[in-house]
Amino acid sequence: MENGNKYEANRKEINIKEEKMKDIKLQKMLYIVGFFVISAIGTLLHFAYNFCGENIFIAPFSAVNESVWEHLKIAVMPMFIWTFIEFITLKFRRENLWSSLLVKLITTMFVITFSFYAYTFVIGTHILLVDILIFYVAILIAQILGYKEVTSKNINIKYEEISKYLVIAIFIMFVVFTFFPPRIDIFKDEVTSTYGVFEFK
Repeated sequence: MENGNKYEANRKEINIKEEKMKDIKLQKMLYIVGFFVISAIGTLLHFAYNFCGENIFIAPFSAVNESVWEHLKIAVMPMFIWTFIEFITLKFRRENLWSSLLVKLITTMFVITFSFYAYTFVIGTHILLVDILIFYVAILIAQILGYKEVTSKNINIKYEEISKYLVIAIFIMFVVFTFFPPRIDIFKDEVTSTYGVFEFK
């Protein structure tokens, strides 16, 4: 009887190890596929607001104007969606998902903002092709750094908890600033010189 219990315990342990190995392979695939899915959704979100007849419920998740901020939004919003897919897909490797998402969000926001203002400062204008390239490169870098974070062996529960609240704060910030943006350059639509979904002057 005791031997049977030990065998059953060993069998369960082996099954868990096998599942963990599957999750390791799956996680790598999710971050590779994630780059293409996030990029594709982000591209669609650039047009979604106008395509849906300027639907107010679509506005928090899509670009409502041509400001730098709205282009940050269409890069980061798909990351929230994709991380949720990761969470429900993975069974044993969820420990650093919040911190990984935070790394991805901050990386994306920094790379897009810094790159855009740096090159436009140098040449005095912006080039659509360069803007598009920056968008995809930012997502690529974010996915790479996010994967390094999520596969890190250093698991800090407090850091993960802080990351969760910061991620939620960033999400709320993007939603709120869609409707009530500060009157600073990053929120300004360069085409219409307005701010936010209500086109404040």
